[in-house]
Amino acid sequence: MQRKITHICILIFFTCLSYSAFSQKDWMRYRYDLIGGIGPSFFLGELGGNNGVGKNSILDLDFPTTRFGFNVGFRYFLKERIATQATFTFGMINGNDKQTQEYFRNDRDLSFRSPIYEFNVRLEYKIRKERAGHIYDLKGVRGERPVKLVTYAFAGIGVFGFNPKAKIDGQWVALQPIGTEGQNFLPTRKPYKRVQLCIPVGLQVKYLANRYWSYSFELGPRFTFTDYIDDVSKTYVNPDLVAANDKTVPDHIARRLADPKFGQPNRIASDGVSYSYYNEQRGDPYDKDFYMFAMISVHYKLKATRKGWPTFKK
Repeated sequence: MQRKITHICILIFFTCLSYSAFSQKDWMRYRYDLIGGIGPSFFLGELGGNNGVGKNSILDLDFPTTRFGFNVGFRYFLKERIATQATFTFGMINGNDKQTQEYFRNDRDLSFRSPIYEFNVRLEYKIRKERAGHIYDLKGVRGERPVKLVTYAFAGIGVFGFNPKAKIDGQWVALQPIGTEGQNFLPTRKPYKRVQLCIPVGLQVKYLANRYWSYSFELGPRFTFTDYIDDVSKTYVNPDLVAANDKTVPDHIARRLADPKFGQPNRIASDGVSYSYYNEQRGDPYDKDFYMFAMISVHYKLKATRKGWPTFKK
């Protein structure tokens, strides 16, 4: 009986030892991930926002204007805890002053929508490592328990394209060519670029279904270097001058895109001609625009060949 117990202990010892060695190298054999996901997209800028006074924080997000996007990506593990990932993401964002009850933003009555086309490269750090546990589930044997949830933190750099449009008379009109804040005629305001850099950061929680498949949820804010994702940043200009310098839409549409309340009594001076809102605040140039994705993704691990290249062979 004692010899049997000894043999069982030896077997368990070498099983654990071999598994430990295997698990340490397992990440090298499966160091590639294919990724695809979908999820909501959020925008935080001048337009829309919560019902209170505007805040330069996530507390001002207007959830009714939430839209959706998708991503595809490729991850490569440099080390067991460190990976790099390249991702393409497409999403829609929008903002609408009529969605907020805050008086001044609601009275401004501006709105927009824009696609976001983003490509980023990021570095990821695995805060908590996965662990499959023992190969054999021997009753009464103590050892490492499986860890199915893995946590990552990431940061990187990306480039994104956008194209803000406003709906007027049932049609969506691109705003950047019009120069709604005088970009086409004021020497101090040049037309903004519709391709910009962003800094993606965030956290991801991943659930391991098996060796090949896993599922994750990540929250990834994007910090940008532009204040014109929604086409609003500085002050009002005379809509007549906007119309005179724009050749893309009829004059009456250009005026209304510069100021939806153009022609109303509170926009006309006592002489009945001058534009009384000239140089009044339209946006906030001191805070850059911000957008964010919350993605639910599926991951598929690819096995590496002896030369280190990915393969679909198991």
